[in-house]
Amino acid sequence: MLCFGGFFTVLIDQLVHVSKKFILPKDGSVVIEEPYIPYIPEQWNKILVLAESQNLSASNCGYVEYLLSLTPEGRLQRLGSSPDYVGVYPWDDGSIKLAVEAAFNIDSSNVAVSNAVLWSQRGKSEENKNPDIDLQKKSSELWSNLIAFLKPEKIICCGKIAQNVISRTSWEGEIINLRLPSKTAMSRVSGMFNEADLLKRYPEVEEVLNRNPNIISDQFRKNKIFYACHAVSLQSKI
Repeated sequence: MLCFGGFFTVLIDQLVHVSKKFILPKDGSVVIEEPYIPYIPEQWNKILVLAESQNLSASNCGYVEYLLSLTPEGRLQRLGSSPDYVGVYPWDDGSIKLAVEAAFNIDSSNVAVSNAVLWSQRGKSEENKNPDIDLQKKSSELWSNLIAFLKPEKIICCGKIAQNVISRTSWEGEIINLRLPSKTAMSRVSGMFNEADLLKRYPEVEEVLNRNPNIISDQFRKNKIFYACHAVSLQSKI
């Protein structure tokens, strides 16, 4: 166990303290002004996985209302505050969980998880908006501070935005770049493959599913399997 007891509490306090300095003004540029610290399990394996940003559009208003009901410190520690989900969608639906277990032969319950961009925006129709360059740069600045305390051994960036954010930080350690498992991108390709054949060709993915069939939800199942095969393929090349 690398992160436990008093040390774990001190680490969380440090991350919250530095993140408070990055709370944005209430000018309407973001949905929630507070950024957030990563979800860190107490038996952390020193691997940090980053997706893109939270979807806080009008279609996700229930979650936004929940965040607004919290204290500022609660919003800073929002990831993992519910027993049902972490708050990083491609992690919660199992896409990234299956991929990291299959590609790196690790227990996903020991992985730290967050998004690279630590604020969310909406477009003119209240839809989810890709985070702008200013927010990406601000996130890079905050991540430089967070990483100094976290000291991960490996960062897995899922998608170009996560890669861009971390590339602008002070981090000089190992980075593994994967695609972002977006539904649109995966659906364009996964439908061209047979699930049974994919699992036959990527036994690492099949082994994880046999061991833990509930690691992914049934919705867009083939997308998640295809994404895991992508991760295994890239890691094998490395």
